[in-house]
Amino acid sequence: MSNPFDNLKPKYNYTIVRQPTVNVLSFGDGFEQRLTKGLNQNPITLNLKFDLSQTESTTAVNFLNDRITDGASFTFLVPNENVTKNFVCLYYNTAIPVLNRVTLTCFFREVFEP
Repeated sequence: MSNPFDNLKPKYNYTIVRQPTVNVLSFGDGFEQRLTKGLNQNPITLNLKFDLSQTESTTAVNFLNDRITDGASFTFLVPNENVTKNFVCLYYNTAIPVLNRVTLTCFFREVFEP
C-alpha cells in the first residue's frame, strides 16, 4: 500500500516537539556537565491534524493500522522543514465534525533506521 501521507497536508496549528537525549551530571558546587547520549540525540515528535474526506480518512487509517501490524516505519515530509524523515505513529484520533468530513489527529515519533 502506498503512503497516503505523501499527498496529505496537515492543518496549521501543528506542533513539532524536539526531545534531545542528554545526561546531566550535577555537582555539589553548582556546576553541571551535559553529555549527549547515543548517535541520534534530537528526535522529533509531530502532533498533526488533517482535515480529510471520509475516503481519504479510511485510506489513511488503514495505512496506519497496517504499519501497526507489520511494525514498519513510514516516511513523512516534515512541514516547514522540507525534509523527509522516518516516523512511526504512536496513536491517532478521528473526529467527524460534519457529514463526510473527518479530522484525523496523529502523533508521529521520529525513528532512526538504516
